[in-house]
Amino acid sequence: MEKALNFLYLRKQHSGGKDRFELNLLKGFQDIGVANQYEIICWDYSLQQLKQLAPDAFYRVLKYKENRFRDKHDVLYMLYPNTRFLKKIIKEDNITTLFHTGRVNGLRKLPARVITIPHDIRAVSYRENVSLFMHLTYKVLYAMDFRHADIVIAISDFDKQDIITFYPQYASKVRKIYNPIMTDEYTLKKEKAEYICAINLQYKHKNIITLIKAYEIIKDRIPYKLILIGNVPQRVQYLKDYVNQNNLQNDVIFTGFIDDAELNRILMRTALYVNPSLFEGFGMTAVEAMLKQVPTLLSEIPANREVSLGLACYYDDIQNPEALAAAILNCLKNPPTEENLRNVDEAMRLQYDYTVIAKQYHNLLSGKDK
Repeated sequence: MEKALNFLYLRKQHSGGKDRFELNLLKGFQDIGVANQYEIICWDYSLQQLKQLAPDAFYRVLKYKENRFRDKHDVLYMLYPNTRFLKKIIKEDNITTLFHTGRVNGLRKLPARVITIPHDIRAVSYRENVSLFMHLTYKVLYAMDFRHADIVIAISDFDKQDIITFYPQYASKVRKIYNPIMTDEYTLKKEKAEYICAINLQYKHKNIITLIKAYEIIKDRIPYKLILIGNVPQRVQYLKDYVNQNNLQNDVIFTGFIDDAELNRILMRTALYVNPSLFEGFGMTAVEAMLKQVPTLLSEIPANREVSLGLACYYDDIQNPEALAAAILNCLKNPPTEENLRNVDEAMRLQYDYTVIAKQYHNLLSGKDK
């Protein structure tokens, strides 16, 4: 087996866009008929799900032992399996090209052509809410990954420039490939709008507190509840605390983790999707909303405008609840036409369809991209 994908980064409970990237890419390989050319290195808890997506692939399965350290320090934990197991697997399975589908790729250079994708380098380039210790740790870990890799994948032009700015010595290794997005999972069946929606609440830089405060300002003027989709770990527990302290429990809904079918059901009842993030390397959830023909409002940051192709609505002063509240009201008052939403959907499909992106990755991994 010549080509392998390192899927040890995939967690039991999915943690957002990085996990979605892996699953979409693997399904893309299956659907373009090349999955049988890949070995997937994964933990045993992932095997069933991965085989459902790509039954034609080969699987090298490692037994996972529950580890409390991983729960608290997932990034640092990845140093162990990547350093301990990969060199042996590469030699035993005759792997010539290895794609790390996440960051922190181990302590040593591997005897294969190595491709890595950090997804973004926010902890280095955007210091907000990152401790000095973690900033320096990431800075060293990214440098090690980039030094050991032959190719570094950036997920947007913004991300590419970020990497080159902070690691100019590796500029020649950086290639941009957008993330693969599932474009045909569900049939669109719009229902009566009930919600303003946001997805992915897990980090402070997602700026969901500003959205909650903006909604609080206008909630009595609009007929929609605010629905917030995704896990709420302890680090952002303050979101629920704010809702409770301000008696918003009847108007603001936290769903926790939900499956794709339930997500689709909610989006089909959404009047406006909002992403107020302070930082994005790509911003997959906005693209997914636009693919489902949901009107979309995004913070005016470089990656958001780039990845949405300038086809969404945007707002400035992104930590100001009043500014966001005004933007929400404007979007609701002046919604896009059905024709416009269909045109946006088509543009997103042409750019990000998971099979198109899978072909780009397959060419890169097969050495046909030159």
